[in-house]
Amino acid sequence: MPRYLYKNAKGSNPPTLTPTLLLNRTSIQKSLKNARNAYRKLRDLNPSLPDLELTNEALWPVMADHIAQVIEGLRKRERVLLTVRIDGQWMGEREDIRQALLAKFREEGRESVALGTCAICGEEKEVSGDISPFKFYTIDKPGYVVGGFDKTLAYKAFPLCYDCRDLIQRGRQHVEANLTFAFAPSIRYLLIPDFIFGAEAVRRDVMDILIEDREQRQQRLHTLSRQEVRRITADEEDILDLLSQERDVMTFHFLFMSRQQSREAIDLYVQDVYPSRLRALLQAKSTVDRILRLPREDGTWREYDFTYTILYRFFSKADPNKRNPDLLRHFYDLVDRTFRVAPVSTRYLIPFLMLQIRHDVVTPDRRDQGLYRWTILDALAALLFVQLTTQKEVLMSDQNPTTLEDFLNSLPALDSDLKKGLFLLGALTERLLRVQSQERGNAPFWKSLKSLKMTETDLKGLLPKVRNKLQEYDRFRGGEDMLFQKASAYFAQSPSPWRMSVDELNFYFALGMGLFPKVAQFIYTKKEEVEA
Repeated sequence: MPRYLYKNAKGSNPPTLTPTLLLNRTSIQKSLKNARNAYRKLRDLNPSLPDLELTNEALWPVMADHIAQVIEGLRKRERVLLTVRIDGQWMGEREDIRQALLAKFREEGRESVALGTCAICGEEKEVSGDISPFKFYTIDKPGYVVGGFDKTLAYKAFPLCYDCRDLIQRGRQHVEANLTFAFAPSIRYLLIPDFIFGAEAVRRDVMDILIEDREQRQQRLHTLSRQEVRRITADEEDILDLLSQERDVMTFHFLFMSRQQSREAIDLYVQDVYPSRLRALLQAKSTVDRILRLPREDGTWREYDFTYTILYRFFSKADPNKRNPDLLRHFYDLVDRTFRVAPVSTRYLIPFLMLQIRHDVVTPDRRDQGLYRWTILDALAALLFVQLTTQKEVLMSDQNPTTLEDFLNSLPALDSDLKKGLFLLGALTERLLRVQSQERGNAPFWKSLKSLKMTETDLKGLLPKVRNKLQEYDRFRGGEDMLFQKASAYFAQSPSPWRMSVDELNFYFALGMGLFPKVAQFIYTKKEEVEA
């Protein structure tokens, strides 16, 4: 706000050297003190500025009471700007204050000042190597400073003039205020459009989309796409669906930064993402959602909704109970690969997915409440989404399978007889666990699953054990027998020994457990009773 010389910033302290700040409504006197301190700094810069009653602490209670009365009828969420006028002029209207502030701002980086060519505007003028508005550029680490740690030579690494510094700073403020969006829990990104060519109307349309409020975005979305909002990030007003409908006359840059105190680091920078690529990502999401929608007992469907939050769940922490995410580099790597269509090995993904699945299986409360089933669904969703977005061609079978065989072929993850056999064994085992829970109130057969760390020998021996237990409960009937026979046939057709890691064996087994409701559609008739 040039008129008030207000700059938006975190915290309740004045963000600039001017006594203009957002009022702390719970502590008005503290706000007055902050404004007083800011004005004192102004007078230090320009002693000719008049003294104000704001510096008279004896008047604070009176002023605080007056302000409290003025704002009493305002809504709690309504923000109040506290500022000062001098001789009827606002802060930004006084030339003496503007010049004093400009001189103060240009004291920054003086240790690295020299005459040189600005890296931004290309003009020969006074430049500095220590005034970048982005704090991921620093001159106190090896590799950044030309000539070692000599600040007087730092301008050679990144010569920036003060005029361009101010422009970059304002640009950053605009981007952070209008083009910052949620991506996953605790992760936000800056979305920067880059127009290649096209009419000015296209630019205006895209910029209008980026800066308009949520309600207007929703209306525009329904007008343009005539469909429900398809979210692929954690942002409730996911803007990527809107932008995906534009033509490839522009690209988008995604900048992920993290902040630690005054330091900043670039976690990921994805360049040149076309709208068509956003459409491909959303199409992959739609495919995953369709595959993982589950039937309910009343004949309706439980819809699935994939977002990058699902990937974050598996690739942020090795242990969900940890406070800090220790796997974020893997998460950012996957985000980068899904945007760029860079291949990812399934063997790389599965150990991370199994960490979370095993956690739910060995945690009694989560296991007994059946929460492991939703974790398995999320794990499959993560695998499918990565497969669909990082491989140029993914074999997809019938989208509306009518037989169990068609259903198995429709899952890209089950691309071998062994994987199909493990999947069916997992479904049959899940059937037994549900029967035991219904009959006994608990499922002691969990002990036989060895916390999902079973070897080839364990899994081969598990098949007859599950059949025998189901027979004991008189639940080994047509549907169960079909699963048993097909699993046996797939195992018989698989070369021995099974060339899979323990994580892989148990992952495909677990998929069958999580997708048992899907399998049930093909093995039971409507008259047969199927426990939830």
